[in-house]
Amino acid sequence: MDEDELGEIVEIESEAEEVIDTPDGGAIVTLDDDEGLPDSDSDFYANLAETMPEPEMAALSSRLLDLISKDKGARKKRDDQYEEGIRRTGLGDDAPGGADFEGASKVVHPLLTEACVDFAARAMKEIFPTGGPAKDNIAGEQTPDKIEKAERKTKLLNWQMTVQCPEVRAELEQLMTQVPLGGAQYMKLGWDEKRNRPSFLFVPIDDMYLPYAATNFYTAQRKTHVQYLTQLDYEERVKSGMYRDVDLAPVSMEPEQSSAGKANDKIEGREANSYNEDGLRIVYEVYVIADVEGDGAAPYIVSVDKPSGKVLSIYRNWEEDDDSREELQWFVEFPFIPWRGAYPIGLPHMIGGLSGAATGALRALLDAAHISNSQTMLKLKGGTAGGQSLSIQPGQVEEIEGGLNVDDVRKLAMPLPYNPPSPVLFQLLGFLVEAGKGVVRTSMEDIADGNPNAPVGTTLAKLEQGAVVYSAIHARMHDAMARMLRVLDRLNGMYLDDEVLAEEAGEMLARRADFDGVLDVVPVSDPNIFSEAQRYAQVQAVAQRAAALPQLYNLRKVEERLLDTLKVPGAKELLNPPVEPREQNAVNENAAASLGRPITAFPEQDHIAHLKTHLAYMTSPAFGMNPMIAPTYLPIILNHLKEHVTLWYVASTVGIASNALGEDISEAMKDIGKDNDARRALDRMLAEASTMVIEQGASVFDALPPVIQQAQQLLQSMQPQQMQDPRLAIEGQKLQLQTQQMQMDAQTAQAKMQLDAQQAQADAQLDAAKLQLSAQELQTRVQLEVQKQQAEDARKAAELQARVAMNTDDNRTAMELAAAEIASGERVAVSTGTGINPNPNS
Repeated sequence: MDEDELGEIVEIESEAEEVIDTPDGGAIVTLDDDEGLPDSDSDFYANLAETMPEPEMAALSSRLLDLISKDKGARKKRDDQYEEGIRRTGLGDDAPGGADFEGASKVVHPLLTEACVDFAARAMKEIFPTGGPAKDNIAGEQTPDKIEKAERKTKLLNWQMTVQCPEVRAELEQLMTQVPLGGAQYMKLGWDEKRNRPSFLFVPIDDMYLPYAATNFYTAQRKTHVQYLTQLDYEERVKSGMYRDVDLAPVSMEPEQSSAGKANDKIEGREANSYNEDGLRIVYEVYVIADVEGDGAAPYIVSVDKPSGKVLSIYRNWEEDDDSREELQWFVEFPFIPWRGAYPIGLPHMIGGLSGAATGALRALLDAAHISNSQTMLKLKGGTAGGQSLSIQPGQVEEIEGGLNVDDVRKLAMPLPYNPPSPVLFQLLGFLVEAGKGVVRTSMEDIADGNPNAPVGTTLAKLEQGAVVYSAIHARMHDAMARMLRVLDRLNGMYLDDEVLAEEAGEMLARRADFDGVLDVVPVSDPNIFSEAQRYAQVQAVAQRAAALPQLYNLRKVEERLLDTLKVPGAKELLNPPVEPREQNAVNENAAASLGRPITAFPEQDHIAHLKTHLAYMTSPAFGMNPMIAPTYLPIILNHLKEHVTLWYVASTVGIASNALGEDISEAMKDIGKDNDARRALDRMLAEASTMVIEQGASVFDALPPVIQQAQQLLQSMQPQQMQDPRLAIEGQKLQLQTQQMQMDAQTAQAKMQLDAQQAQADAQLDAAKLQLSAQELQTRVQLEVQKQQAEDARKAAELQARVAMNTDDNRTAMELAAAEIASGERVAVSTGTGINPNPNS
């Protein structure tokens, strides 16, 4: 056959490079999904320092080095605070303060150390569990494709951070222990093309310079990472093309570290020498917003060698197709307590003074104990043996020479009086420690000492209230992890090699194309849950509500959630496998129900035939009524009969209505939409059909109720009598006795109340009688007083009247005597009483 008969031959380009062989003999074919992904080999991401004129780079380097020097000077005091915080941990044996005499205590109170270790342990447990720190989270409508894609990405990210990059956990743990001391720390992410994996590096806050004008880390116009590179690191970067190849003079001296770095070296017990065998040098990596190419300010990454001042690399720091030139983030900030500026604050800023005071108080107590138990005295100088100096060890007997006329050793030396450790100072130490812990306190200690029978809601509220400060810090750690996952998502979308990944992992965990699109992966931590105690309290509350309202909960899911929270190994293996409903014939259903297996009725079955089969089996003394089968069979089959009767009613009603309508009434109800008139007409049709079916069911199932009643009675008679627990019986008797005692107490109290009421009534009557008698006595006394006064008045009136009459007679007699005297001229020595002249001799 010649070529004319074959027609035109078209060569098809081979796509072997897109086919990945798997170890099991299969192959993974990659289609055109990688179209539109960023090309990491594009000239856009090339090192601009390779082509930029040297004078321009020198001017850029000079300007950046000057700004870096100013940024470093602006934060000197903060570096000193970080250094002091590290020293106050006491781990480096150079904590400030303390007495300077020989034997003085140098102990440091572990307040800061305890807070740092506790914070790191709690944070790592939440944000980086053993299964990985990522989980899928799909925004919007969930489709099978979206779910599978998110699960693939989650699986890859967790594998990268737990298996492929084992340094992630170590770097993150270092970061977490330093966050409380420095106020913030940073995680730098990059991509290692040689190993086709992301890279992670912990960057301490003293190696990150921000401008004085910056108010936020992510919006700062300049971020400088101080890198300490060995000669080998530098040569590797030059070899990989990351840096341009320039002649740099070797550095003979070790580069100067920050003050915090020096304090940390003392803790680690290492010390730099003057030889610098590794050729350590400082390279500034500056993430800056600047006009480097003359087309306006844009984000760039500029690396400058500090000793020589030469620019090693300049990279554009935005995506190629991004017209807005938004800066790409390579660092993630883990803040402790945000403050007004770009640098958050830490424990040295908040409780550094309290930590120092606690250390001072502790040292003072130990020094006082040491001095009060030491041999310190004044010795008398003089005599033939003066000036002796003796050092006596405990348990030793030593002779001492005395002077002339000295016969008592106590006359030679006098111990100095020192006060013992002060109880007030000890109390002050406790106050300082409690005040320091109160800043970032959790209520775990309170919960441990609290009432174990307290309501779950009370426990949960106490947890949240007691750890309100820590919960806010935990939420910031959660947000930082979300940012880190966002950067990882971008890095995998830019650099991941599918073929290399499949070879290393043994399977295609995810593909580079999966990372093109929205972010559907979030941290596994929960910003609202910051401890296991809180998580246990929540799941316990859910379990209690499920027990109270089982009809509203999926009890199996609740139990699975409880076991997962308790971290029980193989928890799902402990639960019975979920039984899926399976359609069976009536005979198999009888057999399954007899064995205690669940059965379900289906709408398409012949319900009358099933009912006949089940009733015949159920009423048979050899089968359904058999005492060996009935306890298991009857409860299941009775519920199953209910299902068949209900489904027969529904099928019959729908069938009659559908025949009358001429089509399936269920489909008709779907098609009418919002036509209320048509819907009401169908409802009336269903009502008529339902009435007909109910009338028909009365004759169809007339024999069913007696059989069911007989089965229920048989089932009830076969129920085993529950053995009562003796403890329950005792408790019941106690409860009965308590009830009787309460009734007797109530009766006694009621009788006492009646007696008290009667006594009160009698007392009231007696008081009334006494009051009435008192009133009568008062009235009688008043009457007697009136009569007595009347008698006295009458007596006085009679006496007055008698005196008046007597006086009148005396006056008249006196007048007569006076007249007689006048007539006779002689005086008569006769007294006339008190008349006109009562004293005639005068």
